[in-house]
Amino acid sequence: MGHGGFVVVPTPTAAAGRPRGCPFGRAFSSHLWGSPGRPRPSGCAGGRGGARRPGAGRERAGSRWRAGGGGGGGGGGARPPRPKHRLPPLPSSPAPPTPRCLPDFCLGRGPCRTSLASLSGGDSGAELSGVPGPMQCRLVRGLAGALLTVLCMGLVSLRYHSSLFPQSMRETPGLSPPSPLSPELRLHDVFIAVKTTRAFHRSRLELLLDTWVSRTREQTFVFTDSSDEGLQERLGSHLVVTNCSAEHSHPALSCKMAAEFDTFLARGLWWFCHVDDDNYVNPRALLKLLKAFPQTHDVYVGRPSLNRPIRASEPRPHNRTRLVQFWFATGGAGFCINRKLALKMAPWASGSRFVETSALIRLPDDCTVGYIVECKLGGRLQPSPLFHSHLETLQLLGAAQLPEQVTLSYGVFEGKLNVIKLQGPFSPKEDPSRFRSLHCLLYPDTPWCPQLMAR
Repeated sequence: MGHGGFVVVPTPTAAAGRPRGCPFGRAFSSHLWGSPGRPRPSGCAGGRGGARRPGAGRERAGSRWRAGGGGGGGGGGARPPRPKHRLPPLPSSPAPPTPRCLPDFCLGRGPCRTSLASLSGGDSGAELSGVPGPMQCRLVRGLAGALLTVLCMGLVSLRYHSSLFPQSMRETPGLSPPSPLSPELRLHDVFIAVKTTRAFHRSRLELLLDTWVSRTREQTFVFTDSSDEGLQERLGSHLVVTNCSAEHSHPALSCKMAAEFDTFLARGLWWFCHVDDDNYVNPRALLKLLKAFPQTHDVYVGRPSLNRPIRASEPRPHNRTRLVQFWFATGGAGFCINRKLALKMAPWASGSRFVETSALIRLPDDCTVGYIVECKLGGRLQPSPLFHSHLETLQLLGAAQLPEQVTLSYGVFEGKLNVIKLQGPFSPKEDPSRFRSLHCLLYPDTPWCPQLMAR
């Protein structure tokens, strides 16, 4: 070190030991890169391919190269051979500009790969010895790693919550199903439709109003073909007088079913349940059954009256027909459909289209429902043994099983009275349907039930 600046005297030994492609001698490169055994970079000291940094030659313009300087000894004014490559700046010099290969340098690829690998284990002096940006690149790598970790955690959390609450449900425009985030299903979310006719207002409906309808008055709607002042006083707006015929024909039955379906859609409730006027509905068992089905699935649940699919001829264009077969839940035992499926049925079941669909396959209302669900929408009936009609032998049900059944019925089957077998407070003469005895078994606090049942 002289008085005027930095003096370097390249020796023949250093020049002879210079590795190929290294811009400096062995002695200086050992100082820059640590031990002589450490790998040296090739061609990226000041940019790509070993190109000289712009202005490198001007940094030393006008200065003399001395062999020894003031204290270096010998050579006074002798000019040593000028090195072919520039020297890296001193540690005290300002940091050089960021090289053009910085992106590749930071990512550990391209011509700067070796420089980064070498600098990662070098000392602080080596980091400041002319290869720019190692600390900045380490900082960028650290920040990128932290950001990637946070992003992955966020994606995992989002996927977990998405799996809990499936979304993106396609429905009929203007009619949307209840949200999957809605609270637990309750009885007031269920729409119960009772189909009847004027001939049974007294003999059948009076019994239902005294028993299970008294527990589900807000959820139950009675659909009939004639007005009745007595029923109007007891039911109010829950008595729906349709313009349908009183006949027991396919068009008349389908007309009432269409009225039930449209009223349900207008009410915006979650479940549509249809029963006949000879059914007893157990609200607790019904709610328990409906809660078992996911809200995001299409649900059509009931009891088939046949042990095989029913067949029908479906008209096709050019006077052709196609034979179809499907399962259906018998209306005499009752069935339920959730709103998600009901909205999809609307193009074939809403308004006059239900009657048209029924006429198309020439089958009654309950068969038409099964046809729409299975043949038009590709759905499936969920058979349940908890629904019962007068077409089955009701005496086979044990008394212990009765509280678990969703619907029960009564009637005459094969010339005999077909009712449940139940020992109750009322005699068969007083209670031929056994509905009153059943109701007192389920609700012993009913005012007209004998006190023995209440105990």
